[in-house]
Amino acid sequence: MKKIKSILLASLLFLSGILIQFHADAAIKLPALIGNNMVLQQNSVIKVWGWADAGEKVTVQVSWLTVKSSAITTAKGDWQTTIQTPVAGGPYTISISGRDYTITIENVLIGEVWVCSGQSNMEFTMRGLGCWDNYNPENRNDVSKGLYTNVHLFTVQKDTSDVPLSNCRGNWQIADTNTVNDFSATAWFYGSYLSKHLGIPVGLISSAWGGTPAEVWTPVESIKAEPDLGFYFNHWNGSEWWPGTPGVLFNAMIHPLLNYTIKGAIWYQGESNVKDSKLYPALMNTLITSWRKAWNIGDFPFYFVQIAPFTYENPYSGALLREAQLKCLSISNTGMAVTMDVAGDVTDIHPKNKLEVGKRLALWAMNNTYGKTDVSFSGPVYSKLKISGNCILLDFNYTDGGLKFHKSAVNNFTIAGADHVFYPATLKIEGNTLVVSSSKVKRPQAVRYAFSNASVATLFNGAGLPAPSFRTDNWDIISENAILKPFFDPETKTLTYQLTSKARESDIYYAFNKFPTKKSQRFLLPIPSGKPEIIYAIVSRNGFMAETAGSWKIINNKAIGADITYKNPFSERFVAGGKLALLDGILASENFQDGSWQGFEGNDLDVIIDLGKTIHVKRIKVNFLSDTKSWIFLPKQVSVQVSEDGITYKKLGDNKFSSEKEIEDVLIQPVLFATDCKVRFIKLSAINQGLCPAWHPGAGNKSWIFADEIIVE
Repeated sequence: MKKIKSILLASLLFLSGILIQFHADAAIKLPALIGNNMVLQQNSVIKVWGWADAGEKVTVQVSWLTVKSSAITTAKGDWQTTIQTPVAGGPYTISISGRDYTITIENVLIGEVWVCSGQSNMEFTMRGLGCWDNYNPENRNDVSKGLYTNVHLFTVQKDTSDVPLSNCRGNWQIADTNTVNDFSATAWFYGSYLSKHLGIPVGLISSAWGGTPAEVWTPVESIKAEPDLGFYFNHWNGSEWWPGTPGVLFNAMIHPLLNYTIKGAIWYQGESNVKDSKLYPALMNTLITSWRKAWNIGDFPFYFVQIAPFTYENPYSGALLREAQLKCLSISNTGMAVTMDVAGDVTDIHPKNKLEVGKRLALWAMNNTYGKTDVSFSGPVYSKLKISGNCILLDFNYTDGGLKFHKSAVNNFTIAGADHVFYPATLKIEGNTLVVSSSKVKRPQAVRYAFSNASVATLFNGAGLPAPSFRTDNWDIISENAILKPFFDPETKTLTYQLTSKARESDIYYAFNKFPTKKSQRFLLPIPSGKPEIIYAIVSRNGFMAETAGSWKIINNKAIGADITYKNPFSERFVAGGKLALLDGILASENFQDGSWQGFEGNDLDVIIDLGKTIHVKRIKVNFLSDTKSWIFLPKQVSVQVSEDGITYKKLGDNKFSSEKEIEDVLIQPVLFATDCKVRFIKLSAINQGLCPAWHPGAGNKSWIFADEIIVE
């Protein structure tokens, strides 16, 4: 009897499980965007949508209307209806009912909805930027007092897809000190400014991913339709941290938003496209027009941030991308927030002052979208020039309050004649015109302003807004430096240096211990290693020299060209000279991207060097880089052992470094070991810190070791 009861009970449980599962499947399902605390676009016909059983009738009742809306679920299981929204206000409720299931959505606000997208400078949260420490106390106090509870936040969780998705992950949250801490700082300051000055609710949808290039946010079909953009199908711009395949983030992180009515979009991106700046205007035009077409709500406003000054590896790459962004202003209903003055530390690609960035985006919206015509929204933008004798006269738009100079020793204006050689310029303001000249240029032809990677703003208008960098010429710019590479001939046991460049159809001139000119030696044959000196090299094309030169300090090293064995592989991203990198006689600079540093992500540096013969060694030295903003830390411990036979080793000592305190400046740290004995084999190990420490924005992620020359004296 007990056995029969057990069978019956099991059967009932099984059947109830089927019924429960059937009921769950039959229930109405809503996308992540439709839920408690959501903000709907005011004065619009908005969509409400979801999924249910095929043929099921779904009814939507909103508390601001007396009439209901309904839809019949299609054979594919999706339904959709439309609702007219009133002017900004709330809170409201929405009830969505099916055959035997009702969902009630509470605390619905009506206001202005903005999508906020881009790469890391948009993704960076308040917490990732050090919480509120970079801002005035009142910025946090206003939030803690509940003055911004009508600003609601939605963060789209990271995802990729080869096909367009209909849903994403995330949920709406009310702004408070905790939720704001984990939200995009740029988006927050943008939305909170609008809410404060418009006095209405604002909904912010953050959909961003650090490191991502613009092509991954663009529909792949749109890229295919533009012949000039075929480049992006052959040049993958991703990494292990972010995707690089065209369209995959549009599919996963933008397409699920398309049914949700928005007012417009803000965009903070460009750093990952500095190497293809010539294509950037066409790419952004394609992205913007395809988004507008996909949302099907007209040419909604699209405001973007011009990238800030930063020490990029290639000369002019940042300036050329800023120039490309300036060209994007020709796209209808767009605006550009200039950040030439907010970088602070130009070695940090992530400016901390996101308050000013968000505000400047909001100024564009206040004037151009919300009709607040008394609001100044742009700094001076160059419009035209006139050559008058030995001067060039520049005219500008947006000179609200007149042209102003920041008190600086360098004005960042240069002027050139037909020889393309630029000299520092002398300036004079005459009304809204800038008179530019130089005693070294008798017949000027072109002017450039802040046209380098790391130049900061010196020209403003009376409203305190900076001018973007610009140039009046369209001359060819060589944006690739010369590269010095070692070459070791195992037969002759000699090391030589090769000069190369990625610049097309170019020559390279070099000199020792001085800046090269056209009269310097053109590189044709390998340069022999030997005496300590500095090699300078410059790229030339069509008879014009680049304005910047590469330089490398060459040193004596008894271990040059020695055999080296690695226990752990170096990163494929930072190979430097490969196996020769640590024994090539070339000292690296403080720039981790100079091509001379070898990087180890999460791995230890652990090598054995065979000098080939026993020699007398006085000391062993190795250089490490500390650049914590780039997640590069000094090793936890560095140890060296030496041997004559490769079997019995003598330990020379340990050097230890802690990651508990931040080293704010970029630092090259030499580590020395005295030996004064006969040596053939050297074991050197540097233990990685492992993970970025708790105080670091990348806490919990793998840290880097960057090593340079292992010098044997």
